[in-house]
Amino acid sequence: MLVQGDEAIDELVLGAFSEANQVMKEAPLLIVICARQDDDLTVGGKPYFLFDAGLAVENLLLAATDLGLVTHPMLRFDESEVKRILEIPTEYRVVLATPLAYPAEPSYDEAAEEKLRERTRKDLGEITHYGKWGSLGLA
Repeated sequence: MLVQGDEAIDELVLGAFSEANQVMKEAPLLIVICARQDDDLTVGGKPYFLFDAGLAVENLLLAATDLGLVTHPMLRFDESEVKRILEIPTEYRVVLATPLAYPAEPSYDEAAEEKLRERTRKDLGEITHYGKWGSLGLA
């Protein structure tokens, strides 16, 4: 679902998103990802509609980045308020929202690189199990 226009974006962000996500008001377009369980498979008791929505979001984010656009998935929102404001039917789940915008500053690439350098990641050997659960480390 696409939300455009200052008034519509303000109503949605102010009414349903956390204080930390108020920066979304600066974007010219918000993309709200919705999914319905009945539209997808359930295999072995596991519904796949959220997984498939996540795959679609990944492709959206990669394509937007390739076009030089800025996105950032937002998860902290009141789902019932998003559904009320946007008149989304009850059988749909609001998975996430992401702003879509051009970088605010030309130095966006530098700022992004700096943020990435600040991140710490666990070593693959700490999180990969081999053969049986609990067998950590490289095989």
